[in-house]
Amino acid sequence: MKLRLSHLSLLSICLAFTLCAQGRIMEYETTRLKSTAGAGAGSLLVEESIFLNPAAISFFNTSTFYFQKVSTEQTPDNGVMSEADAISFIASDTKGSLKGAVAYTKQKKGAESRKTMAGSMASPLGKTSSFGVSYQHITENTVDEFHQTHEESYKKFTLGVTRILTPDFTMGVVAIDPLRERPQDSKAIIGFQYVFKDIISVMFDGGADWKNNLSSTLVWKTAAQIKFLDNFYLRFGTYRDKALKERGSGAGISWVQPKLTIEAALKNSKLEEDDNLRQEGEKVQETSLSMSYRF
Repeated sequence: MKLRLSHLSLLSICLAFTLCAQGRIMEYETTRLKSTAGAGAGSLLVEESIFLNPAAISFFNTSTFYFQKVSTEQTPDNGVMSEADAISFIASDTKGSLKGAVAYTKQKKGAESRKTMAGSMASPLGKTSSFGVSYQHITENTVDEFHQTHEESYKKFTLGVTRILTPDFTMGVVAIDPLRERPQDSKAIIGFQYVFKDIISVMFDGGADWKNNLSSTLVWKTAAQIKFLDNFYLRFGTYRDKALKERGSGAGISWVQPKLTIEAALKNSKLEEDDNLRQEGEKVQETSLSMSYRF
C-alpha cells in the first residue's frame, strides 16, 4: 500500500512538472519579418531596423508610426495547446542627418512575459553605405517548475552595415549581441536582396556564432516577395536556426498606400527540445497583423 502511494505521489509530482512546464516565448519579429521567416538583413527597411539591421533605416527620409498585434498558439509534442499574444509600437524619424527609431514590445504567455524597450540610430557612410547600432533593454518574468516567478533583465546590442551594390542588389552585415550578454543570441549574419524589374525580390540571410562550432550554430533564412496590382506585396520564406533549435516557414501580404500600410502574416515553426534554452519540443503558429502610417 505504501509503495502504491509513493508511486502515486511520484506520478503527481511529474504530472505537476509537466503541466507547469512552459515553452519559451518566441523572439520578437515585425509582421513583415514573420512573412519572410525572418529574412531581410540585406533589405532596406524602417521598422525592422531595430530588430534586424539598424543601418538599413539610413536610406529613408520619412517618419512613421507602427502598431502590431500577434496571436500565438503553441502545441507541445506531449501536452496541451497554450496561447500567447504580443503587441508592439514603433516610431521612427528619418528626416534628419541622423536617422533613428524607438520601440516598445510586450509579449505574454500564461504567467510569463517579456517587455522590450529598444532604439536604433544610423548614419550614412557615403551615398551607398551606412552604419547603424540598436539597443534593446529586455525584462523577462519566468515561472519555474516550482511555480516560483523570476525576473531577469538583460541588454542586447546589434551593429549593422548596409551597402547598395547596384540599384537592384543590396547587402547587409549584422553582428547580434557582440557583447555576448546571452551567448545563445550571439551571431553574425550576412544578407543579400536582389530585385528583378521592381516586381520580384529575392532575399537570403546566413550566419552563425563566431565563437562556437559553426555547424551547430548555423542559421539561414531565404524568402521572396512578389508585387502585384501595384499596391499589394505577397511574401513567403523559410528558415533554419540550429542555435535556437528551430525551423519553419512564413507567408504574408501587404497593402501599401502612399501614407498607410496594412500587413498580415502567418508563421509556423517547429521547436526542438533543449534544456539549456528552456525549451520543449512543440509546434508554434503565429498570426500577425500590423498597420504603419507615414507622415
